[in-house]
Amino acid sequence: MTLVARLTFLMVLLLGCSRATADGVTPFGEVLLWHASQETSSIWSSALTRVGSDATFSGQNVDFGWDAGFRVGVAHDPGGYLWDSKMTWTHWTTSAEASIAAGEAFVMPEFFSGFVNVDAWFVDQAAVRWDLTLNQIDFEIGHAIAVGHCASVRPTMGLKAAFIDQKIRADWGTTVGTFSATERVDHQFRGFGPTFGIDGRWQLSQRRNVSLVGSFSGSLLWGVWNVEDAYARNDTGFSLPAYGGFTTSMNDSSLGTANLNAFLGLEWVREGTFTMTGRVGYELQWWANQQRLTAFQQLPMHGDLTIQGLTCGLAVGF
Repeated sequence: MTLVARLTFLMVLLLGCSRATADGVTPFGEVLLWHASQETSSIWSSALTRVGSDATFSGQNVDFGWDAGFRVGVAHDPGGYLWDSKMTWTHWTTSAEASIAAGEAFVMPEFFSGFVNVDAWFVDQAAVRWDLTLNQIDFEIGHAIAVGHCASVRPTMGLKAAFIDQKIRADWGTTVGTFSATERVDHQFRGFGPTFGIDGRWQLSQRRNVSLVGSFSGSLLWGVWNVEDAYARNDTGFSLPAYGGFTTSMNDSSLGTANLNAFLGLEWVREGTFTMTGRVGYELQWWANQQRLTAFQQLPMHGDLTIQGLTCGLAVGF
């Protein structure tokens, strides 16, 4: 997480984070503690190990941890029978590292530029760092409809703009000779499209104003992918059949994709001179066919990206 992102996250946390419920214009924010998964499209190398006469070939994946982010925005509720509106910005970033120690296995790079080099047959130690950043802007309008005395539903429609950047750095080396190489992969997605959904609320306790809340939405985005895979030798001893540098580009790939979002949790409201609102729950985002790296078969992957975890906050409305 960059310094600017850390300071912004800290400011949001200190100010309190959830959406207020009063009519009018209401700024809000949420704290996110999420985890990303791209298995099996986040395999960065393959390892061949031998025990006696037996050999085992295994794909090496990266495992992302739990990282914090934030969501901020502003909501407008005109009251009455008019539809309310909301604009949000979501920022979240995560990273993962993995390595294969010297002499543990024969290593084969999985990214295309690293694989096509004759150098790949000399690699027996490797390390990778994988960074993923999500920025998302959502605008929606909706209208709450009462269902009985203690429940309501809120149909929504709107627009979504998404920016997902993945940066990968892999270091390849050997214990025999002076071979050393670095591979950098930049994977960028830019998407825009309509979104439709529905929110629900069921008041569990009228006395304490505790409600079960949930939402589900889907988006169809027209997106552009830009993928650059650059391999370069760091030493000067490469042989004639090998490349000192090799770059694979797959830019301006215009394709469509789907995105699903879900949230389920509890909300507590305290009415009085001011309104205090607390909210906590589980949130999931699923991005279809997000990972489009070029593998060694020179075919683009169509791997899904799943982001899930805890979303919570606290706010005071006057």
